[in-house]
Amino acid sequence: MLDASGPQHLLLAETPGLAMARRASDILDRHRAALAGDGTGTEVDDDEFALDNAVFTAVLDAANECLGRFDTRPADDRWCDALLQLIHLAHLAAL
Repeated sequence: MLDASGPQHLLLAETPGLAMARRASDILDRHRAALAGDGTGTEVDDDEFALDNAVFTAVLDAANECLGRFDTRPADDRWCDALLQLIHLAHLAAL
């Protein structure tokens, strides 16, 4: 078990959160380019899409669950806010 103080616990929780937000953002960017059909060779095959969909869904569900600690609305009503929080976090992680 890690012996960590309050700030260290925050950092230990923040690091995977930032990595998950970056991964979700990368998935969104990749599929947006493929769906736009801009001809840049960014098409995604079905197997890759299924894997990305599973990862993205897990990350969004986790973000929605975390948001639920502060927002008492039902999960179905706050998923869009969770998505916006993920995008904002991924942007901050890139800075």
